Amino acid sequence: MKRARTPKRYKVFPCKLCPNKGTDREIRGVGARMAAYRVCFSCDFWLTCLGYRMLGDQDPDGRRTLRIDGRHYLTWTEEQGHPPETGYVGAELQRYVLLDDPTGIIHTTNAIWLMGTIPGQFRDRMPDNAVFAPPG
Repeated sequence: MKRARTPKRYKVFPCKLCPNKGTDREIRGVGARMAAYRVCFSCDFWLTCLGYRMLGDQDPDGRRTLRIDGRHYLTWTEEQGHPPETGYVGAELQRYVLLDDPTGIIHTTNAIWLMGTIPGQFRDRMPDNAVFAPPG
């Protein structure tokens, strides 16, 4: 005789950064991390984006983090292939200038991913670091 499987009960807790609720349920592989930091899925995502800033806004593989007009973007290189479809801005050539570059070099990319508008609780820790340059 088989025993009925008892469904796993998930813990739900208030997010310590916003009014939302967090859970230890695995959501895209981050449930344990959300529970450890006591944050919701959205705040976990933005903490990851904040991590990019703390690492200098650039990965060793060439991806660059851009924050323009309160929105968070990630560029991709040809070697990395296309970014995920969600938030993909397109294959148009995008031109941008890094705000901390005194030379004002215009960088270009064909692959840029809009990750979203930075929430208010993260804006002071994630200020703009670039501007889009006008078409050349």
